[in-house]
Amino acid sequence: MIHRFAFVLAVAMAIYANSTPALAATPWGKDYFPNIVLTTQDGEDVLFFDDLIKDKIVAINFIYTSCPDSCPLETAQLVNVQNILGDRVGKDVFFYSISIDPATDTPEVLKAYREKFGAQWTFLTGNKEEINDLRRKMGLFIEEIQDGSNNHNVSMIIGNQTTGRWMKRSPFENSYVLADQIGNWLSGWKSVQPTRDYASAPELRSISLGEQLFRTRCTTCHSLTGNEIEGALGPDLIGVTARREPDWLLNWLRAPDQMLANKDPIAMALYEQYNQLNMPNMRLNQDEAMALLEYIEEETIRLTGQQTRMAAGETVSAEFTVSNEQPAGDVVAVMNAWVRETDSHATVNAGYMTLINVSSEDLALSGIECDSFDSVEVHEVAMVDGLMEMREITGLVIPAQGQVQLAPGGMHLMLKRPQQHFSSGQRLDMILTFDTGAKQTVSVMVAAR
Repeated sequence: MIHRFAFVLAVAMAIYANSTPALAATPWGKDYFPNIVLTTQDGEDVLFFDDLIKDKIVAINFIYTSCPDSCPLETAQLVNVQNILGDRVGKDVFFYSISIDPATDTPEVLKAYREKFGAQWTFLTGNKEEINDLRRKMGLFIEEIQDGSNNHNVSMIIGNQTTGRWMKRSPFENSYVLADQIGNWLSGWKSVQPTRDYASAPELRSISLGEQLFRTRCTTCHSLTGNEIEGALGPDLIGVTARREPDWLLNWLRAPDQMLANKDPIAMALYEQYNQLNMPNMRLNQDEAMALLEYIEEETIRLTGQQTRMAAGETVSAEFTVSNEQPAGDVVAVMNAWVRETDSHATVNAGYMTLINVSSEDLALSGIECDSFDSVEVHEVAMVDGLMEMREITGLVIPAQGQVQLAPGGMHLMLKRPQQHFSSGQRLDMILTFDTGAKQTVSVMVAAR
């Protein structure tokens, strides 16, 4: 009986030993992948197959650092996946981002890009043609879309080289799902998964277009809770429809790259505040941008119980410096003078007022000063190349027996670099200087609008 058991065991071990190479051998080994030389962000030369993927579980995407839209979103999403997987990244799963624009993306450029996002994986550059061959081998080089630019397939590859299990995935998938696929699917389940039936499935609610867009385009960088996490790639968006003008928000959502190129002061301030990370162009149309802002507005109201936008025709209650009957010494009558309350990190603010000229001659406003800010300028929103942009107005003319309104959505004061944080209910003094040389002090209220 013992001899028979030993014989059976020996046969079983022989079958297993003979079958192991067959299981391990896959069509996607060293003879399939080009073993090209790539250079890491630290300037180290590595071989693609031998050093990067052999016997490893990997996630590989192709990017370029000057990409204005999809690449920053991909990178931000993979940072979320990295944070979910924790210290497994670099130990039993490995991420690689390979540049498709090696002429621009030197190791130094890739290192700076990596540090901006807080990425902990390897970024690589190399020979462009060899990288294109690698993309072809991975099914990520689509000849039909190659037009001489960096237009490229945004899918990524995840795989286990040992088992030969490879999958093409969207980098924009839910980060927890993607982490599960990389961390569990590729190596096989470690335990039996519980079975469930549809009777216990939760009822799914319908979500709006705006919420769908926020979840798929915004959550990689932004929260919507009122509590911005440390190291966030972008600001928390609760109440943003109160802090920013509607036209500015629409332009920012639709063409942030153009606004940065035009040196929009608010865009530049955000760029500097959040580690010089470009807001990616998400290719939203007007309806999508409006839906996204409506969702943010609704969520702000739901979480705070407060309306954030100013209703049409609503004015700010304030003690005006003059009445409609112009007192002696004042150059103009001033109504509804106020500035927005902003968060403590803001480097620019907006102010509003109505200036009424009761004299029989035109007046020109030549300058505004306020000790609470480094500078105060008058800006207007204008249409340029099909987009709204802000530009400074010098010598603002207030017509005789007429008025000029500085209001949300139109001309307004741009207040730069505040000396301190201002809370609702505080008052600031501004000095208006006119072309006649006359000066007038205006008391302005800070309002949470």
